[in-house]
Amino acid sequence: MKLRMVFLAAALLALPAVAGAGNVCDAYYRLYHLTPGGPVRVLSNAPLPPGSNVPPNNQWRYEYEVMNKSTVGGTLGTFYAFFNSTNLDLAHFVSGTMPASWTVLQQGPVAPNYNYKVRYRTTSSGAMITSGNKLICTATFNWTGSTTPGPQNYDIVVSGGSEPGVTVEIMDLTPTAPMTWGRLKRDYR
Repeated sequence: MKLRMVFLAAALLALPAVAGAGNVCDAYYRLYHLTPGGPVRVLSNAPLPPGSNVPPNNQWRYEYEVMNKSTVGGTLGTFYAFFNSTNLDLAHFVSGTMPASWTVLQQGPVAPNYNYKVRYRTTSSGAMITSGNKLICTATFNWTGSTTPGPQNYDIVVSGGSEPGVTVEIMDLTPTAPMTWGRLKRDYR
């Protein structure tokens, strides 16, 4: 039993390294339900909060962190987040936030499809995200799905190249102490 718990804990610790699978960039997100009382953090694997998919209380927000990990000095100038990739009419873009000198634009959908993308872009060389730094931006949307919104397809453009991927949820809902070998042994004795 102890060995199985140690193996499970080791496997869980390895997950974040696997999740950031992009070569040039990784895109992470936090998800919030925008309640009348203020934003509430919700994990995408949690049950859909009652009434959170019915107007007027169906507004949600993705907070993105896009890490430029280009090793050849490439700069990040465009990030696309895809909505309704299953071609079901579930998410309706409301607005977005982005750094100064960046713009946000919804592109699509094109009838009869429901899928569209939200583009975050800059053409200012001084505003581009250099290697080792993050683009921080948000997308607010109305949700009508029967489950909690989850990961999204994305595409990034870095200095002449692009890379697709799937966003990875930041699982920091409740702060915990970092896992150490001593703590792992103590917890499973």
